[in-house]
Amino acid sequence: MKTKLMYYLRFVLAYTHDEIKGMIVLFGMMGIYVLYYIGIEYYKKEQERLEFNPEIWEANYQEIKPKVFAPRKFEKHNSAWVAYKSDVKKLPKKQPAIDINTADSVAWVALNGIGPGFAKRIITYREKLGGFYQVDQLKEVYGLDSIWVKENKAILKVGAGVYRFLKINQVEWKDFRHPYLPYGQSKVVLAYKKQHGPIKDFETLHQIQLLDQVAWRRLKPYLSFVVLDNK
Repeated sequence: MKTKLMYYLRFVLAYTHDEIKGMIVLFGMMGIYVLYYIGIEYYKKEQERLEFNPEIWEANYQEIKPKVFAPRKFEKHNSAWVAYKSDVKKLPKKQPAIDINTADSVAWVALNGIGPGFAKRIITYREKLGGFYQVDQLKEVYGLDSIWVKENKAILKVGAGVYRFLKINQVEWKDFRHPYLPYGQSKVVLAYKKQHGPIKDFETLHQIQLLDQVAWRRLKPYLSFVVLDNK
């Protein structure tokens, strides 16, 4: 085995005799260092085992126990403070009440869940209607969640209500328009007026044949039966 190793080092790896001797000395010194380190560690552990005294250890433990394991005096106060901060975070931000018939885009955007896009849709739809007569009409705005309307109903006020009316006895054909008025219903009313004269009230309107009663009941808050005085 030794002869083969020497042959390998001498003729395969091309080490000289002096280099081989140097390597043997180096590996020998490394082996001695490893054995020395193992011996030192073993000696330390044996010393710790022989010097361990349970009575002294127990006395030292009893001496430091009150300092290390004593309860913190500020614990209850700290817990109360944490609970207080948690309650403060849970308090909802109070929203200001707004008049849905006069509020501008700034007022709408100030509400939670309403961005510039929704604010513009609400105001545009309000102008087409001529004003809102009840808060639930906001559910008709395209894309506006009915749940949002329900949750914010307490701060949404109608104010003066409808501000532009559909004057049946004065309006021309080109102006006889409203989001609630189906196409063709205006023709029915205008034909009746041409034959019978001005419509006095909603009860008279209600008696007209071919009238969509559901649509006109929905439109009722926007109707005005004032007759134009030509005198």
